[in-house]
Amino acid sequence: MLTLTYEYKIEPTIEQVAAIERYLEVCRKVWNYALRERKDWLNSRKSDVNACS
Repeated sequence: MLTLTYEYKIEPTIEQVAAIERYLEVCRKVWNYALRERKDWLNSRKSDVNACS
């Protein structure tokens, strides 16, 4: 069995680089928000060591 792989080099314009960076910034903010929500939710359900859950 022969597997072929291809590699492409992209050369985006300055406008495309700016758009990609904005997109990644939004993705990062959404990820961090969801992570914070999950951590807050988990911390709100923890009980003290000497208390029943």
